[in-house]
Amino acid sequence: PQGGGFGQFAFASDRSGIPQIYIANGDGSGSTVITNMPDGACQPIWSPDGMQLVFTSPCSGPDEKFPNPFLYIVNADGTDQRALLSEPGGDYDPSWSPDGTKIVFASHRTERPSIFMLDITNETVTLLLEATGNFTEARNPVWSPAGNQIVYVTTRSGVSEIWAMTDTGKSPTQLVFNGGDHLDFDPAWSPDGSQIAFESDRD
Repeated sequence: PQGGGFGQFAFASDRSGIPQIYIANGDGSGSTVITNMPDGACQPIWSPDGMQLVFTSPCSGPDEKFPNPFLYIVNADGTDQRALLSEPGGDYDPSWSPDGTKIVFASHRTERPSIFMLDITNETVTLLLEATGNFTEARNPVWSPAGNQIVYVTTRSGVSEIWAMTDTGKSPTQLVFNGGDHLDFDPAWSPDGSQIAFESDRD
């Protein structure tokens, strides 16, 4: 397992009134809250070594559009919580690289939601894919287990579709064709990198 290797999973829950990040054992027992963000927290993503999580805040509920979002890192036991960037720019949808040195994320740093990469070692932010023209947004980036590809969601063809690119933002390729009649989103790699699961409004 990638992250949570001790048989744990992370999730967001509003059981206290506003979403916070929890961890629990694989059988659902031992649920423990690890954040106390006044404006809510969601989108927890394990670091590859299972020792930390990156998450998004503010988060008032299950909304794809986050108001002035920031990225934070916290240890799996809830300690040492901190903002990921000293100068946040409307950042959300984080995903760790397999080696744990980088995080790819969606951001409003440009005019439209686009995909950026953060090098954690020196806090350098690089634009990987910018939404321009009829291409209105790019989000939901997820790093492949091999570390050489990033799958993401884009409206490049007018509707929400699943595409992939290299980890340097090159060679954008459409992976799922929906004929312009459906919305595909929230991709996730299989552990061996051979398949991608995603959500869709298809019948």
